[in-house]
Amino acid sequence: MESLGQETREWLLALFVDRDLNLLAVDTIARGTVTGCPVSFAKIAQRGLALEASGFILVHNHPSGDPRPSEPDIRITARLRHVSAELDIPLLDHLIIAGDEVMSVGC
Repeated sequence: MESLGQETREWLLALFVDRDLNLLAVDTIARGTVTGCPVSFAKIAQRGLALEASGFILVHNHPSGDPRPSEPDIRITARLRHVSAELDIPLLDHLIIAGDEVMSVGC
């Protein structure tokens, strides 16, 4: 993930963890454009259930260099927080990487 801040288009990763926060898997959920990335709720949920994960962290980059969350970032995070809680695989955090900066969307 170290190089994610230098990518020229958006990537969305999910880091799945067990109840002790041990890393189970890092999956690329999607690769997007310079300005956006599709989010597959189903892909995240299916993978989390298959791993018997206790939670997950989303990580994506902003090629613009600005780590502040966009309105779509905030909306998607809120929806994922709700859906994942219903599946007992809570979204623990959503991080945005831009250059050398990291910012949490908040959960």
